[in-house]
Amino acid sequence: MEAMNRASPPRPPQKPGPFRMTRELFHQLGERGAFEGLKVELLEGEIIVMAPMDAGHAFPLQELGHLLHRAVPDTLRVRTQLPLATDDENEPEPDFAIVPAGTQQHGDDATTALLAIEVANTSLRDDLQRKARIYARAGIPEYWVLDVKKRELVVHRSPNGGRYRSVKHVGDLSAVKSSAVPGLVLDLRNIFVKR
Repeated sequence: MEAMNRASPPRPPQKPGPFRMTRELFHQLGERGAFEGLKVELLEGEIIVMAPMDAGHAFPLQELGHLLHRAVPDTLRVRTQLPLATDDENEPEPDFAIVPAGTQQHGDDATTALLAIEVANTSLRDDLQRKARIYARAGIPEYWVLDVKKRELVVHRSPNGGRYRSVKHVGDLSAVKSSAVPGLVLDLRNIFVKR
């Protein structure tokens, strides 16, 4: 009887979970100058400061941009390093996003993107893991990661929830074809800095 009347021991205080930044707060901080002089993006509620761009990233970015602008029809637009709002805790800035023409005013809405492309030199792990999850959850039909060090393209297709069902490593870059952008075929063999 005595045991039943005893009070249970106090529970230790719970640790609060990690703080998750929202896009709204992220924009408010940006407007107040919190990121002055920094290039940042919001990934899974975390503010990511992007590394300065080196030639290994810059040259392929420049050359791929040139090829995309020449190959994409007038019915589409190439967005270069612009925010892409995927949900309340994510606003990545893919190196390229292909969106339908006429979506310029709301081009940051990921639901309009047909293809997202990242050029990866030092950011490969995040691009293949974290950003792949974000773009898959947003339903972007196709996602390419150009691996500068290996000189290969990792092609993600068929988003399903938080992952892409198809992930292929393409070593032959002579005729890379998009399944999401009709008629887009690129020769990427000459877009790397010469070794």
